[in-house]
Formats: sequence, structure tokens, C-alpha cells
Amino acid sequence: MLVKKVLKLSGTKEDFSSLKISQSIWQAAQKVGGNDKNLSYQLGTEVVTTLTKKYPNGEIIKTSEIGELVEKVLIEHGHAKTAKEFIRYRENKKHALQDKESLGINDDIGLSYNTLYILKERYLRRDQKGKITETPKEMIERVARFLAKSEKTKKLQKKWYQEFYKIMISFEFLPGTRTLANAGKDSPQLANCFVWPMDDDIDRIFEILHKSTLIKKNGGGCGYNFSNIRPEGDVVGGIPELAAGPVKMIEMFNLMTSLFRQEGKYESGNMAILNADHADIFNFVTAKQNDGYLSKTNISVGITDEFMQTALKGKDWDLVNPRTGEVVNTVKAKSILELMATMAWQTGDPGIINLSAINKGTQLANPLLKKRGPITATNPCGEEPLFPFESCNLGYVNFVKFIENGKFNFKKLASVMKIAVRLMDDVIDASRFPVKEVTDAVRNHRRIGIGGVGWAEVLAILGIAYDSDEALLLAEKVAKTMYESAFDASCTVAKEKGAFPLVSDSIWANKKKKPRNVALMTFPPSSGNAVICETSFGIEPYFALAYEQNVLDGMRLRTVIPLFVEKLKERGIYSDELIQKIIDNHGSIQEIKEIPADLKCVFKVAHDIDWRDHIKMQAAFQKWTDNAITKTINMPSTATPNDIEEAYVLAWKLGCKGLTVYRDRTKKDQVFEFGGNSTEEKIKMCPTCDLPLKKDKKCYKCSRCGFSTCEL
Repeated sequence: MLVKKVLKLSGTKEDFSSLKISQSIWQAAQKVGGNDKNLSYQLGTEVVTTLTKKYPNGEIIKTSEIGELVEKVLIEHGHAKTAKEFIRYRENKKHALQDKESLGINDDIGLSYNTLYILKERYLRRDQKGKITETPKEMIERVARFLAKSEKTKKLQKKWYQEFYKIMISFEFLPGTRTLANAGKDSPQLANCFVWPMDDDIDRIFEILHKSTLIKKNGGGCGYNFSNIRPEGDVVGGIPELAAGPVKMIEMFNLMTSLFRQEGKYESGNMAILNADHADIFNFVTAKQNDGYLSKTNISVGITDEFMQTALKGKDWDLVNPRTGEVVNTVKAKSILELMATMAWQTGDPGIINLSAINKGTQLANPLLKKRGPITATNPCGEEPLFPFESCNLGYVNFVKFIENGKFNFKKLASVMKIAVRLMDDVIDASRFPVKEVTDAVRNHRRIGIGGVGWAEVLAILGIAYDSDEALLLAEKVAKTMYESAFDASCTVAKEKGAFPLVSDSIWANKKKKPRNVALMTFPPSSGNAVICETSFGIEPYFALAYEQNVLDGMRLRTVIPLFVEKLKERGIYSDELIQKIIDNHGSIQEIKEIPADLKCVFKVAHDIDWRDHIKMQAAFQKWTDNAITKTINMPSTATPNDIEEAYVLAWKLGCKGLTVYRDRTKKDQVFEFGGNSTEEKIKMCPTCDLPLKKDKKCYKCSRCGFSTCEL
């Protein structure tokens, strides 16, 4: 063989290898059910022979020409399926490479297109002209160095910079997206979520509207409890029937969210809560029945043990005017619960916020209750119950990184958590806020929220079904390990730097062991961090195992969960036809007879799992989570309002601090509608942000989180 060098798509040169040609044919053949390895090598030899004749003088040839010749040989010998798979592989590789190059980023870590895209759009530093000025590795160095500067001495700064960098560059842990984006700026707002007081005073309302908008401009969602607002039609200044009521106030905050975007680019979000005993509860519950109304605001009913017990007993429930404290109506408590379920069935809202579970006055549920009173509001997604003006910064361990030799390494998790707690505590000291009350509340509570990504992938690697008792026990053990190691670390930092300033008002006031932070754990939504870590979202199951999109001039490119592909190949059943069946089956394998029963058990997607098991998983993590949890409780389109009512009751009984239910096809614009052979576009919206994907060259991308179909 005289050919010595090949020119790759990237422009680099490498030594020619005849073995690579045969191996690539064999890989393509396996994907479509081929099992004759020798034939692949015979075909590879024919390709090499042709190249030898064409280039007798050892010229440099392009990999693209080699690929075209492989396709020609395959087709001529009647291997059309193998040729098709080989073409698909080449197009995906070419497309991904071209797009990665077009991003203009020096990929010094080795990341996928999706990860690079989201880093470019939201987190990598730019100069005044908008040009990217740092690499992914330099971003991690920037964040680690900036946070370590909060340590007291140069020696400690150096030590903790190295520790922070180590857990971030390995992707074992990453702080939240606001920290990645803003660390190192002159006035860095590093927290993700905020809660504001809402008083029945017009001047105070507009003051909060202004201050919360300042926060949103710098990045951060906001939560409010409107239960102090007098009901619609109430007296104002002695004039009857003048009050606008809570729903109109919520509409005003929703409008401001649409007008003022984070850094002029990204829309924030709101959480509006109304307690179940408010006089306007019926208006509130039905507020979103018109599609598109309050589109930037999640709404949730604040429930209590008393309300749920009254509803289940079929007893009367008093509705109160908060201005006067007088009972203005008495209804059956169950009528409110039934209406909530009906509206959630129809629109996806409202959710519930369990105020009793949030305010038990324990180490895991508002340890400041006795002296500081109850927490009544949460951030937009409900995973952060916060006092007025308080904020929380978020972080994520990557669960996948703790699987070693087929087992979960709890010792390693505990070790990383101890570093992560210190990192997140330094985030508090490094943060700057444009509102003094927020700064004071953040410093006084020092609340942090560490969650995780990759739970579905971990269970699949371990061969554990998401809806099994084994999975629930593992979830509880993981959460317990996280919390106990985090609490020990917080107390260790407190010995060095002092406990949180309000500790004298807490249950630890007279304890020898006092923590640095009022709370430590949260399981938030994780779209950005999951994409960066290239794993599954939060503690959710897989949403689909395979889906497909037409993005390349008629060629349908597809995504299949890599671990699932690996398992199919191990069984020798991977084929192009099988993957297409899964795509046509909405990304699920449950009705496909070729799939072995044990794989069907492990690789269930969200809509294969009974809603009760979704709630049980949330409850398992909640047992050792002192803040709260965001998780979607998926229900099929055939679910009834009664199912949703039962879900509310089960979540309350199991101690969940909140609940979000989503029935398939509830909204006009389905987030993801999986399928194969149809003339309709199958991916209409971003799977995490519920925003339309926008075409950018040959890709379809989400402007908020960076999700892209380029690699599908």
C-alpha cells in the first residue's frame, strides 16, 4: 500500500490505516444487524485495492474520498442497509465537526456540540465586541479562582482554588448557571432564585415590582405569595368594589417579566402562590384556563395539613378576606381540591406548595420557624422555600461520576460534597445584589442548594428500574449521604468562619454543633447543567430513548441514548429497523417484542412510569432534602382529573413539599411529540424551556438553554 497519509475533515493529517476502513464497515454492518465480520474485512480490502490503483505514487488522499469509495463498494455488493448506516455516520460526524468549528471556540476539554453551544451562548466570557475570549477550561479556572478569593489567606485561596477546580474540571460537581455566567464580573449576581414579600399596600407593591425587576435583569426567577392582597371587588379607601385582587396583581408582575429580560436576552419566570383559604381562591385556580395567559408565571395553591384533612373528610372550609380577617364565604374544602385537579388536568396549573411540610420547625423543614415565623413562598419552580428577600444559589453533583466497578461510590460522593459545600458558601460571599434587603437576607441565612444530574443514567448503568423499591432505597441512601456529609462540612466551615448570623434564632441556638448554612440541599431543574455534563436531567427518568428530526435537506438524523445503544449491541439486537420502531413508538420500548424483558424493565421512559412511582421517587429524595424538589409528575393523556386529585393527596401524605403534574397533550404546543413517519414536524419546542426552536444554518436551536438538534 503506497498511500501513506490522509487529510481529515478538520484539516489535520494522519497516517493511513487500512484497518480503520474495515472496522468502520463492520461497525455500520453491526448497527443494521450484520454478523459477518470477515465479509466486512473483505470489502475493506477491496476499497484498499482500488485506492492503491488510483494513487500509485503515495499521494495524500481525503477521508471524504475514502468514505465515498466505501459507499460505492457497499452498494455495488448489495449491502444497501450497511451503506445507509455508513452514510448516516459520516453525515453526523461531518455535521457535528463543521458546526463545532463554526462556533469559533477552542475546545480544550473535548466537549460535544450541544455543550459547546450552551457555553458559548451563555457562559463563556466575551470582549466588548461580543467575541468569545475564553475556552471551556478557562471558564472553569475563572469560576474556581473567583470563588476561592473569598477565602481569608493566600494559602487558603490557593488550596481551595485547586480543590474547586478539581471537582469542576472532572464534572463531578458544577455550581449553578448564574455562577458560571457571572463569576468574575464587577458586580456578580451569582444566585438563581429569589422570594419577595407581598403586602396589601399599593406603594409597597410597586416598590417590590421595581426591586424584583432589577434582580431579573441580572438573572434570577422570583416567587411571591399574594395571600395578603385583598380580594377582587373589596373596599379601597372607603370606596367599595374597587380592589383589583390578587390575579390582576399577578398579571402586572407577569407583564414586567416579559418586558425586562435577563441581561436583555433571556426571560425570567415567576411563582405566584395563593393560600387555599383566600377569598379569591377560585379565581386564582382558574386563572390560566385561557391558553397563553400568565405565560411567564407558574401558579400554585398553598395547602396545609388542615386544608387537606378537611377536604378528605368532606367538611366545610372558610374563605377569608386578608384585609379584615373576616370569613366571607364557606365552601366544601373538597370543591377547591377538585377544581385544582380539573384545571391542572386542563392546563398544567396549578401545582401545590405544601406549607405544612415546609414549616415543621425541624432541621429539614424551616429550623427558624419558632423565632422567624413560617416560610410562605418559593422560587419559580418550587424547589426553594425562602423567607422574604432571601435567595439561594444552586449547584449540582453529577451522579454518573460516582459509579465505579458497577457500584455507587458513596465515600467519593461524601468527599465531593464537602468540597462543594465550601464552594457554594464562597458563592454567597462573592455575590453582589442590586437590592440591599436581598444582600442582608442572603448573608443572614447563607442558604445553599446542592442537587444533582444524571439520576436516570445512574439507574440504567446499575440495571435498576426507576419504578422499583431498589431505586427508591438507593435514592434515599444517596440523599442521606449528601445531606449528612454536607451538614458535617457546613459545621466544619462554621468553626473556621462562624455559623450563619441568624443561628441564635434557630433550633441550633443552644447546640454545640452549629452549621454555616441554614439549609444545604435542593433538587432543582437542571437543563443547563445536565447539558453541560452530557447526562440526564435532575432526578427525572429518561423522556425518550430515541427520537428523530429532519435537519439535513431531507435526511432524518436521530438521537439514541448512548447507554441504551450499548446494551442493545451487547445483546446483538441493535439494528436500524429496531431503532425506527422505537422512534415510531414515541421513544418507548415497552410494546416492542424484540426487546428483552429485563431491558424493558430498566429502560422505562417518563410516560411508561406510573405517576405514583414518580411521586414516590420525589418523596424518597425529599426525606433528606432540607429545601425542596422540582420534579415533573408525568401523566398520560388518558389520565382523569380524579387521578390528579389523588396525586395531590399522595404527595401530601408522603411529605413532598410541592408537586407539579403534567398530563400529556395538556398544552397546545406539546414540548416534545415523538414519532416517526408523519408529514408533521415532530420536534416543535425545546424539551426543557418550552420555547420554539429556531433555525440557525443547518441546526434547530433553543435560544434559552442551547438545546440543539444538530447532533440528532
